[in-house]
Amino acid sequence: MAARAGHEVSVWSRNTAVVASINDTHTNSAYLTGAAIPDSVRATGNIGEALQRAELIILAAPSHATREVLEGMRAWVPAGSIIVSATKGIEIETGKRISQVVADVMGEAAAQRFVCLSGPSFASEVVEHHPTAIVAASKDPAAARVVQSELSFENLRIYTNDDLVGTELGGSVKNVMAIAAGMVAGLGFGANSVAALITRGLAEMTRLALHEGAKLETMMGLAGLGDLVLTCTGGLLWARSWEKAAV
Repeated sequence: MAARAGHEVSVWSRNTAVVASINDTHTNSAYLTGAAIPDSVRATGNIGEALQRAELIILAAPSHATREVLEGMRAWVPAGSIIVSATKGIEIETGKRISQVVADVMGEAAAQRFVCLSGPSFASEVVEHHPTAIVAASKDPAAARVVQSELSFENLRIYTNDDLVGTELGGSVKNVMAIAAGMVAGLGFGANSVAALITRGLAEMTRLALHEGAKLETMMGLAGLGDLVLTCTGGLLWARSWEKAAV
């Protein structure tokens, strides 16, 4: 999406097959099968090379690997760049949100410019031009607006807020409810049960987030309710559409 918006994009991966796939065939057969990656995107296995002259650095590693990735890139991050997290999760060992991990590894200056990108967004649908709305949250309103301006394009609309706690927790804790929704479906229950789970799950998520300092409106918006609904129903809707097709 950044490349479609006209940016020069460099992708770092430790997976040599992914690097070769992006550079040779402009696809990522390991993680996004069938999607055409713009020719302007280049991949590398050298993290220093990927970070040269970077103005926006988008983290898309799993939460359990984020600290290791940050430590590996720390020496190469250009001064003044904005770290943008597309990671939805909490560090297992410490219970810290990604912004807190960034503060630990990169320092408070980087943490102040940190932006969390979250909301209801299946990657495959975004690249297929399905209309999608997400949130860029940051302590620094100017940093959030930069991300909004530079990454919003065609089908992707980005809103901003200053509630980093609520946005990060919404994108993380909703996964617990998604597992429960899968259990509900596996037991053979229908939409009534899933709706009850989502509604009461949102109430529990909101109480937790407010206790941690989040804002109520965040939990009622894209980063809370929106992401919860998508994660709890997206897979179920997909499965049922295939069931109908098979019939």
